Amino acid sequence: MAYVIDYELLEKLEQKVGKEEAKKIAQTIELIYNELDKKSESLAQQKKLELKDELTKELATKADIDILYQKLELLKTELEAKIEKEVLKLDRKFTIMFIVLAFLIIFINKDAIELIIKLLSFAK
Repeated sequence: MAYVIDYELLEKLEQKVGKEEAKKIAQTIELIYNELDKKSESLAQQKKLELKDELTKELATKADIDILYQKLELLKTELEAKIEKEVLKLDRKFTIMFIVLAFLIIFINKDAIELIIKLLSFAK
């Protein structure tokens, strides 16, 4: 960005140091402004890159979220498989307990035995 020296300032310089010296001073001031502008742009760009690097390290990217989602899906599948195995185990236990209970009721209760005998003879 080009900087222009104020006209009133240039006139005052001309009065104090002369036209040629004022022109040289004005050119020097413009060069200094331009150099400062370049350095500030460079510094701003450097700070942006540093901030971007820090944020990249700290924040999750889409790829990071995708990896976490895949891990979550894998854990979900494993958990569902474990739950299904446990349910099958419980189902077997309840089936065995029901059969044992039915046999106990039948063999301990004499009326149940007579009923079974009648049913067996009826089935013939």
